[in-house]
Amino acid sequence: MLNNKVFNSANMRVMHETMSRLYEAARLLHGVTTPTELARLLNVSPQAVNNWERRGISAAGLLDAQDKVGCSATWVMTGQPPMVLEGGHASAEVNAPNSAPKQDEIADSAPAEVGTMSLAEGGRASSTQRLRAALHDKGLTSSEVASVAGVGIDTASQWLDGQGPEVSLAQAVSLQNAYGVNAVWLTKGKGEPGISVRYADEFRPIPITKWRAIPVVGRAQLGDNGHWADLEYPVGHGDGYIDFPTQDPNAYALKCEGDSMRPRIKAGEFVVIEPNQPIEPGDEVLVKSKDGRVMVKEFLYKRGGRTHLISANDAHKPIAFADDEIEKMHFVRAICRPSSWRPE
Repeated sequence: MLNNKVFNSANMRVMHETMSRLYEAARLLHGVTTPTELARLLNVSPQAVNNWERRGISAAGLLDAQDKVGCSATWVMTGQPPMVLEGGHASAEVNAPNSAPKQDEIADSAPAEVGTMSLAEGGRASSTQRLRAALHDKGLTSSEVASVAGVGIDTASQWLDGQGPEVSLAQAVSLQNAYGVNAVWLTKGKGEPGISVRYADEFRPIPITKWRAIPVVGRAQLGDNGHWADLEYPVGHGDGYIDFPTQDPNAYALKCEGDSMRPRIKAGEFVVIEPNQPIEPGDEVLVKSKDGRVMVKEFLYKRGGRTHLISANDAHKPIAFADDEIEKMHFVRAICRPSSWRPE
């Protein structure tokens, strides 16, 4: 995902966060990856896209993005889900399963006409008439609509009658968030009145499996001159356990002592080690040298028969070991609080 820390290599400027989200949606839904392709998709000039990258997408551009890209204007503006509107181009996995009523469903449940328009005729009506058509059967009061849209009660009362000032983009987005009314349809008459509301879906968490009792087999005095105190427990047993999900059958835990790894690891905390996990640059590792020193470091790289490591504590300089000086170097899966420990 792009973000507002992405820099343009030509002038080192920061991209506005609304455009970062728009590029992400355009890439996922249409395979668009360049400013030129995005300009063509939205039918605007490349210079307009360039200006949006610096200043943020305009109100008109925001509505065009929702209409032509298929992403929610609310999501582009604030990052609030859902990203994809009902009828967007994403796969079924991206779209929410429980969508708001579609145009024909709303029309079936409502009177054929409200005032001088039906929902199907939204493109030929004013935004206030479309708003009345969308909200008339929800039983809303003027004060409720006024509170959501940030307008006076008199204005809200006029809206519910299909009259009054046109609905602005900011007001339409607020109404979209509260009542599921498509902001593009409300302000421009394009698309369908309803949108899917992803965050109202049934909560179906993915369970974490493979929980095991990880034995605490030793204590580690961490630091460049630290040591490891083995507790001489049989395999699979230790000085109590740490409950943790792991797939490594040989996982073990160490209780850490000393402050050499603060703030990353505090005295009394435990590290869960997975000796069978392959190590990649950037991983945290527990290293035990053949002269007895024990430390938790970040693995940088191996070169010329030497292993290079750095510390999370700036007071400790980078360190390198010859390969034949290392007794063991194991992957650190997690750091656990003292409350995670339990006795046998």
